[in-house]
Amino acid sequence: MSGERHEDFEQRIDRSLAGAGTAEEQRLVEEHVRSCSACAEYLSASRRAVAGLKGFSFEAGPGLNARVMAAVKARAEEIEARRRWMRLSVVALALTVLGTFVDLQVGRWAAAFFGLPSVAVHHGLLALWIVPSFGLLVLFPLLPLLAAKRSREGRTI
Repeated sequence: MSGERHEDFEQRIDRSLAGAGTAEEQRLVEEHVRSCSACAEYLSASRRAVAGLKGFSFEAGPGLNARVMAAVKARAEEIEARRRWMRLSVVALALTVLGTFVDLQVGRWAAAFFGLPSVAVHHGLLALWIVPSFGLLVLFPLLPLLAAKRSREGRTI
């Protein structure tokens, strides 16, 4: 029997022992374990594990739910902040590529139109467009790391 089919029956066994399986699933499990020793062993081991947990209980403190939800919310905000920075990084990359294209393609035409040496136009575009956008391209991925470090230290940006 394939491992995939065993995994399917193991999930059905788990649902059945948890009381979440349907009557049809219960019947299929019982029928299957009669002919499959691996699944029969899994069912036996699972039953022993469940029996070992009988009488085991714990109480969660009253603030547990609030703390868990606060942690989930903080994690979701952190993920969204990283996505924002990633989008900004993509924009900075696009500006860098566009600036390079403009410098290479349009720089010669602009130099001829304004009667300037093409080297001067290339240097101007390099200084005013490519270098700043490249700086942003490098800086944007670092900002979330710096913000996370500062928040661990208890400071805000």
